[in-house]
Amino acid sequence: WLKTQRGPNPPRRRPPPASAPPPWPPASRASAAPPAAMSAEIIIHRDDVIKQGWLIKQSKHLKEWRRRWFVLTSQYICSFKGQGDLRNPTEAIRLRECSTVKSADEDVSKENSFRVDSPGRVFYLIADSPAEKEAWIGVIGRQMVRPAMIVEDHRGDFD
Repeated sequence: WLKTQRGPNPPRRRPPPASAPPPWPPASRASAAPPAAMSAEIIIHRDDVIKQGWLIKQSKHLKEWRRRWFVLTSQYICSFKGQGDLRNPTEAIRLRECSTVKSADEDVSKENSFRVDSPGRVFYLIADSPAEKEAWIGVIGRQMVRPAMIVEDHRGDFD
């Protein structure tokens, strides 16, 4: 099973059966949203939860707004149909693939909305209050930049 972990160790995956299709994503292309089969295999451990709460998300195809329980870890933002669920997310967004998290009130004409941009899709979310919106934007943004490190040039210049 794929497990979120703290620290530099990569997630563990269950080995595929001999007749299984090649692993997702193929090395040549990475998508922001894993296929449903992979989302179903994500298990979040309570110790890995950084933030959780209700948000309203816009559905991918019908563009309908749906209330979902969101859980943020150091690697993923996952949505679930019910509070307390930590298995089988309806969607999982890989944070390392996200480029931006910012307010989207003007984009979708809804208060307390924000967006998470990934290569294949922009995820629109709505919080219950301005304070919750800012809290989500802040904590997601911190997780997006967390793996980045500044490497010092040993020559003394930083070009």
